Amino acid sequence: MMNRYAIGVSLLVTLGWGAPRAAAAGAQEIHTTWEGLSAIVGQKVKVVMPDGAQIQGKATAVETDALAIEILKTSNKAAYPKGKYLVPRATLKAVDVERPTKQWRILCTAGGAALGIAFAKLAAGAGGLHTRTEIYGAMAAAAPAVGYLLGRAADRRTVTYVIAQ
Repeated sequence: MMNRYAIGVSLLVTLGWGAPRAAAAGAQEIHTTWEGLSAIVGQKVKVVMPDGAQIQGKATAVETDALAIEILKTSNKAAYPKGKYLVPRATLKAVDVERPTKQWRILCTAGGAALGIAFAKLAAGAGGLHTRTEIYGAMAAAAPAVGYLLGRAADRRTVTYVIAQ
């Protein structure tokens, strides 16, 4: 029984430490020209406007004097409502592009499922102790979900395009 516990704890520690470190390593910065922004067309972007408002949406085109964005989320609905918006070239200094991966979601969900199976076996072996059975059962159900959430957090990659003026 101690061996199962040690395996479960070591797996949980591995998932808990590995996923955040992978997420921290996921930030990248690319210096580009205005014309180089054509690489982000069609992707989900986030822009901080000069007044501090944040807009998120899909980059639809790079024009000579503006970046066209289909705004899906905004922190200032009055100034930047949802829909098509042209971010002036003179005010745009950087654009964040989300580039998620899948590897950590797969790995952490599988690890959580393995941990859940171990907890399910402990619940089955607990016998007549209902409280212990219920706790192990809850942990068996929660472990894959926690693994998925850790993996999703680690899979978020942001590439910041810094525009040379």
